[in-house]
Amino acid sequence: MAAPTAARGTRLPPEEIGYLVAGPGRAAETALARLLDAGLVRVSRDGLVSAVHETELGTLTAVETFILVHLRKAARFDAVVRNAAKSQEMRTLHQQLRARRLTREARPRLAVWWVFLAFGVLLGLLALLEPWTLFGAVAFLGVGFWTYGAKPLTRAGRAALKGVTASDRVLAVALEGFRGRIGNQSAGELFGLPQSVVKMLPRKRKKRTGNRGGAGAAGCGSGCGSSSCGTSSSCSSGGSSCGGGSSCGGGGGGGD
Repeated sequence: MAAPTAARGTRLPPEEIGYLVAGPGRAAETALARLLDAGLVRVSRDGLVSAVHETELGTLTAVETFILVHLRKAARFDAVVRNAAKSQEMRTLHQQLRARRLTREARPRLAVWWVFLAFGVLLGLLALLEPWTLFGAVAFLGVGFWTYGAKPLTRAGRAALKGVTASDRVLAVALEGFRGRIGNQSAGELFGLPQSVVKMLPRKRKKRTGNRGGAGAAGCGSGCGSSSCGTSSSCSSGGSSCGGGSSCGGGGGGGD
């Protein structure tokens, strides 16, 4: 195995980057990738993950510790990711990102948002002649703003991802998932994982915004039973794994 790598030149740990890019499922994949990178776990060719040592020494995050603690017996690759994504430790990570205003509760964009906006503008113009209509203008504009929706990443969250690139294999998983591709190979191949193991994780389409030069992902687009960006979530973006529920990645791009 190659020497462990570090998240060089980034302001956030890879696990947090994974969460912001694609939610709890991706964060769980990233935690497992970091453990593989550090030589703390191994994966057999039939997809069973086992701990190298019966100790939590060497873990850097609570999610990594959760994974190692639950590897007293070997477990399937996809089950390790799914269970970590649904863990209390992952919910705590979610709450920390919310507290730091990197994520927020997503709101879906309603098809009629522009109707409220149009009425608000119209009443605003009428307020030049009838000042009392200004109250209606403010109300309609407020409803228009709310129904326009909001993506789960805040402006600060998007700024934190700006310029992050797959400069090592752990960051490659954070940005693309084990099933994602880095150049001509999958991120899983950077860890020597066979495709039969990587494909245990379902492939989901990843929504992106912004330029493709960095980590311009829509953010928090996947989950695995854990609460992601304010609501219960499902896995959605590329390479993230597991379960059902409603995605937190929906909605338009409201303001902060």
